[in-house]
Amino acid sequence: MDTPPIIIDYAGVIQTSLAPVFLPAGTAAFVGIYATRLGRVSDRLNEVMDTELPRENRLRQLIYLRRRTLVLEMAVILGVVAGICTCGAILNLLSGALAIRLQPENLFWWFGGAIVSLMLSLIAFLLELIAAGRSMLMQVQERRRWDER
Repeated sequence: MDTPPIIIDYAGVIQTSLAPVFLPAGTAAFVGIYATRLGRVSDRLNEVMDTELPRENRLRQLIYLRRRTLVLEMAVILGVVAGICTCGAILNLLSGALAIRLQPENLFWWFGGAIVSLMLSLIAFLLELIAAGRSMLMQVQERRRWDER
């Protein structure tokens, strides 16, 4: 029994549209990591506000935490944009397979936008990790100086 051509065509449509569906799942995982880090920064901010620190130290910590928050917010926004663009690319593939005929050039822009946005979100995340690492090193040095007194 031969498979009808229409079934083969529909199977091709499903394959074409499902292959990139794993991209939003990966992007969502990155956004989840960014959001978790943002929550930790928020917890640290609450901790700084609740402890008695000298005014200069508290102000320095608040400025530092604000910078980390801004970088992480950018990472989250760019990650979400990457997910939206990936979904746009998938819809473009699906519409092309169903002969709705959206502009084929749109696929390039959607997918390119997704890759660029994801790359920028990862760069923002890297900057936040570097800032967090520097802060930890500075705290260790400050603690050593305090213990030597």
